[in-house]
Amino acid sequence: MEQAQRPAASLAYGWLVLAVFSLVFAGIFALLVALARTPGLEEMLPLGRDYIYVALVGHVVLAVVIWFLAFKGFLWVYSSSMMGEIYSPGLGWAGLILAAAGMSLVVISAVFGLGSAELANYVPVLLTPYFYAGLILFASGIALTLINTFITVLKNRTAKLPMLTMGMLTAGIAVLVAFICFALSGWFQYSTGKMYLDFERLFWGGGHILQFANSIAMATVWVFLIKLVFKRDAIQAGSAKALYIFILLFVIPAPVIFFFYDTSSQAYKDSFTWLMQWGIGPSIGLFMLAAIATVAETKPRPWKDPAFSSLVLSISIFLTGGLIGASIGGVNTIIPAHYHCVIGAVTIAFMGLFYEVLPEFDRALWSRKLAIVQPYLYSLGIILFALGLFMAGSHGVARKTYGSEQNLDNMGKLIGMSIMGIGGLVAIAGGITFVLNAMMSLFGRKASFRASSLAE
Repeated sequence: MEQAQRPAASLAYGWLVLAVFSLVFAGIFALLVALARTPGLEEMLPLGRDYIYVALVGHVVLAVVIWFLAFKGFLWVYSSSMMGEIYSPGLGWAGLILAAAGMSLVVISAVFGLGSAELANYVPVLLTPYFYAGLILFASGIALTLINTFITVLKNRTAKLPMLTMGMLTAGIAVLVAFICFALSGWFQYSTGKMYLDFERLFWGGGHILQFANSIAMATVWVFLIKLVFKRDAIQAGSAKALYIFILLFVIPAPVIFFFYDTSSQAYKDSFTWLMQWGIGPSIGLFMLAAIATVAETKPRPWKDPAFSSLVLSISIFLTGGLIGASIGGVNTIIPAHYHCVIGAVTIAFMGLFYEVLPEFDRALWSRKLAIVQPYLYSLGIILFALGLFMAGSHGVARKTYGSEQNLDNMGKLIGMSIMGIGGLVAIAGGITFVLNAMMSLFGRKASFRASSLAE
């Protein structure tokens, strides 16, 4: 970033720190959950069975909601500042502070088990006001950041719109639509006189739209990584714009569904599933093909550059998740095998970009050797984890079961869940490696080289 954008650089740096901190606690909870599903270890945990479900809520919310949105917070600030000075540094910092306060309440609620777990899809919750307040504060921080981003782009609209900015604006619209869906679902439940919210219904619609935002951000990062590593475009700006508009055709009408179907109906659930199937698959598939074609025709391929390896591994794991998703049948562990690949692909892409942009914030990478190994280690863990769940699910292991409830009564189930456990530990090791390197880099010595030196 140029000197004129130093306020934006400081703000973007703050979002990076928040995102990495979310992974610290997400990893702790992930370790507890992985051990609770591993044969031979699950009954040895000193924690009660009920706390494992609390840990699962903490892990999912931190790893799939807060980490993704916090890193997107960084991307919104970073990409909008490419066009000029941000609209309001004060508004930007207010958003970051609210998000940090919200994440803190979520972590405190999960660490101390302040409420029982409600394992709703997309955004599981702990039934305590502290957790609810944490989610609301974090969402408020994201909303303020998006407002600041949109106004910044409008203020500097005479400048050429970079592809990264274009993609993150699209992801931002998807996040705002998801928030509208959450609000509508809550309102329609409230208007029927329900005493308690049905969290599965509350987060179903908006949760699907958040997956649009995650996928858009991932595909945008793929394209941006190719630009940084190879100094060329994987896709022309006009083609990318057309794909982003195509995605929005499925995103923007989503709130209308609430006025046609009751949130307790199967038609309501099927409508959002249909939107995600047809809105994400074709468009992200074209981004993926463009990225693969560019990588295939470009040499040399810097496999020791963490940005490049993260790009290739992210695409490969996303494709694996899509293939697994095509075989889903019934409520078993094939479902989490699918979505762990998909969300793992998003995480790997974000990690790869972290390595590439770090020196722009005057920070040196703490350990290049760890950075080279980490994407492969984390990706190996995700693949083993997903394949183990796929194998176990093929033999009938139900999802969202732990310990003796898994009923591991045949060799296929035992082998599958054992592979899952090993993969989980390997992925956690990869995550710890990233967090350690990221923390030591963010709070370590000043950089004496630019981002391009990472690829040398």
